[in-house]
Amino acid sequence: MWVSSMISSLWNRLKASSYWQDVAWLVSGTILAQALTFAAMPLFTRLFRPPDFAVANLFSQIVVLVAVVTTVRYENFVQLPKRHRDGWRLLQLVALLGGLAFVILTPVAYVFRATFARWAGEPGLEPWVVWIPITAAVTSLAGAFQGWEQRRRRFRRSSEAEVAAKAAYVGSTLLGRFILPGPGGLVLGTNTWAMVGKLAWLARPSRRRFPFDLAEIRRMGRKLGRLAGAVAVSQTLLACTNFIPLVFIAHAYGPETLGQFALANQSVYLPTALMGNATSSVYYQRACAQWASGRDFSDLWRSTSKRLLIIGIPVYGAAFLLLPTVFPLVFGAKWIVAGRYAAILAVSSFFGFVASPIDRGCLVVGAWWYIPLWHASRTLTNGLLVLVAMSKGWRVESYLYALTALSATMYGVDYWAESIFAFRKPPPKEGAAG
Repeated sequence: MWVSSMISSLWNRLKASSYWQDVAWLVSGTILAQALTFAAMPLFTRLFRPPDFAVANLFSQIVVLVAVVTTVRYENFVQLPKRHRDGWRLLQLVALLGGLAFVILTPVAYVFRATFARWAGEPGLEPWVVWIPITAAVTSLAGAFQGWEQRRRRFRRSSEAEVAAKAAYVGSTLLGRFILPGPGGLVLGTNTWAMVGKLAWLARPSRRRFPFDLAEIRRMGRKLGRLAGAVAVSQTLLACTNFIPLVFIAHAYGPETLGQFALANQSVYLPTALMGNATSSVYYQRACAQWASGRDFSDLWRSTSKRLLIIGIPVYGAAFLLLPTVFPLVFGAKWIVAGRYAAILAVSSFFGFVASPIDRGCLVVGAWWYIPLWHASRTLTNGLLVLVAMSKGWRVESYLYALTALSATMYGVDYWAESIFAFRKPPPKEGAAG
């Protein structure tokens, strides 16, 4: 009886909370989007080989790195300015930077495509390198439009865009499997056309658009330049941190092992995609609003972290126990090794699930120095871990255990630091007494 009463009370509080209603909108869209992916994945794992997944994963990580460098992650700040007009200027800035990067980098990618593929440890990447600049530009612009929709608290539209992206991904991957060689369907489906689908949905005409004004765009770029630079450095380091294990596994253990790792890594982060990303978007929007009004956001930090822990402990506990058995049943017998890898990675994924959604509190309070410092620590320690693994001749499982322990530790540090930022008091407004 008391259980029913507790559930009813919790449900009533959630319905009365606009914060968790907005989270629910994003979560519902993300669940549907990921359901499309999950439904199609057993088919994809039978249509494509592990080395194909290795190529697609490397492509994705390079796209992330290029997107960071070209747009300086200004799309992350569309929600930050007090005026909607200034948020729209940032979106326009992202479009300009992405278009410029596409024009400049596409010829470079074509000329040096073989060199890039050889450096990444996967020759099969060569035909797809030329697609990286356009994919990076579209990805950044889609992120900027999504930030704009969330700034206007149109979380339903943002949620619908996730579904549009995954529908485009599934359709283009299946089509690409039959018209492109090798991993082509996975490469273009996972990245280019998925982002085109999201962008097409978000960029539909709506009210409250502002005219193009280059002087205003430059002003906003300069105003947030230091913060954008800090985020760009940190995101570059993050991309390098994610890229280091891929390149090491490709060179040390081969494309077959990298493909198994890629599927395992993608699968264990599914709960973060379902709940964490949605929570992060709403948390950031609410934290920005409270900080702008002169209040801290410690209440958001407490309630969000508590619910993430309640959800994450049973989900990742079950994943650790069941994934080695579930993987070959769902994805096919050739992915049994990926199931073992996924169980190992589930431990660090749990810490990421709890810490990542609240990791933008430092941006809200203007602590621009923290994010590059934390990411530099991750990149450095991941590089040192690779050196140790190479010198000791570790088996891939030993390397993954050490990688999991390192990631869990770093997420724990981030969780603690973000709690400090959440409790920080905003400076007094100009003109306030005292």
